[in-house]
Amino acid sequence: MIKRFFKYLFLGIGGLLAFLFIILFTPGIWHHWITYPGYEKEVQALATLRKAPTRQIKLNTYRGVMHVHSYLSHDSRGTLDDLIPAAKKDGIDFIFLTDHPHGDIDTLPKGYRGFHDGVLIEPGTEKQGFCTWPLGPAIINWNSNKDSIAKKIVSNGGMVLYAHTEEPHNWINPDYQGMEIYNFHTDTKDQSPIPILLDVLVNGSKYRHWALRQFFNPQTPILAHWDSLNNKRKIVGFSAIDAHENQNLRARYLSDGRIQWVGNNAHNIDTMKVTFWNKWLFSAPDKSGWVFKLLVDTYETGFNYVTNYVMADSLSTSSLSKNMKLGHLFIAFKSLGDAKGFQFYGSNNKDSIMGIVGDSIKIDQVKNLTAFSPLPGLFKLIHNGKTVSTSSEKAYEFTFSNTIEKGTYRIEMDLNLQGKLIPWIYTNPIYIY
Repeated sequence: MIKRFFKYLFLGIGGLLAFLFIILFTPGIWHHWITYPGYEKEVQALATLRKAPTRQIKLNTYRGVMHVHSYLSHDSRGTLDDLIPAAKKDGIDFIFLTDHPHGDIDTLPKGYRGFHDGVLIEPGTEKQGFCTWPLGPAIINWNSNKDSIAKKIVSNGGMVLYAHTEEPHNWINPDYQGMEIYNFHTDTKDQSPIPILLDVLVNGSKYRHWALRQFFNPQTPILAHWDSLNNKRKIVGFSAIDAHENQNLRARYLSDGRIQWVGNNAHNIDTMKVTFWNKWLFSAPDKSGWVFKLLVDTYETGFNYVTNYVMADSLSTSSLSKNMKLGHLFIAFKSLGDAKGFQFYGSNNKDSIMGIVGDSIKIDQVKNLTAFSPLPGLFKLIHNGKTVSTSSEKAYEFTFSNTIEKGTYRIEMDLNLQGKLIPWIYTNPIYIY
């Protein structure tokens, strides 16, 4: 009787564990063998259709990421050994860091700055809803009034952009210059992360980028708010990957030979001795000293996820920041396709370009609004927040020559993947006055 009881008990426990395994891991396994290879195949097929558009805009285009954290932030351990290889692999030209200050007195520049193996880094700060880049020596007292801080930084030539724009801000402040129109962290807030984290564990490094894209939802309310703000004055839109490389489990040796475990948000969670029973977990230290890594988010995945494309004279902080402030940029989800070569501009009746994305053009000086893309997709022209014209789903170019009215005009472009239109590009507006 007792043997039969334990037999059924163990069978029941085994059955329950098998059921839980099926429930928890079947979606990730299905994605690994079916869904993600399908996406990968379509993205690769789309890349073969790439055409280099005739260059109409004379400024160069540089790929970069903004709102990125390094070891200076309390919730990151990222170093150049992590940042630069990721940037080089993903074709990133510049990184604008936003490290959290330690305390209320923030002194800049801090941490990494300048060129590192060809990648330009500019230090900045994320604090109290701001992404700030003073672009030179500065001391910020975060106990001061927020609006006064913004005014001082901007008046000294720096940049102040609103971060996490799903949260409240002083939207009537005349000094902030722009806002995040997409933030990956924002995307993670509206659904449970557990199924996606399990998906990442199943798919590992091979399909991590697709697993993390399960978080994606168009941030429609933020875009609508941005459109409404742009009807009053220029508000530059940019993308934020908000990368920390901190949703991971890692371990490294301490000076006394013990192992230190580092978990979520780069917090130390435990230390242990190396024994016969755990030694098999650890490998030789990498460049950052890690002997064990179970990675969910990485700089490499983040830098390839969403990217800012800035049109500027040169790869320099002065030129990039100048053109960012002018709105000479668009954002693209780079893992779907590289958007370098995309152009959007307004021209007159002689086909002379009167202004590019971010510029203001007098209404009597513009006849056409034109966009070119290196990949085929669906162009949508948004006027004052409303779609007024679309192209076919396989267009490389788009021209709007109907009656052009005053207001803001921007382009959204979608790619067709597995029969679904997926957002790829958001441009800053051209302002017609």
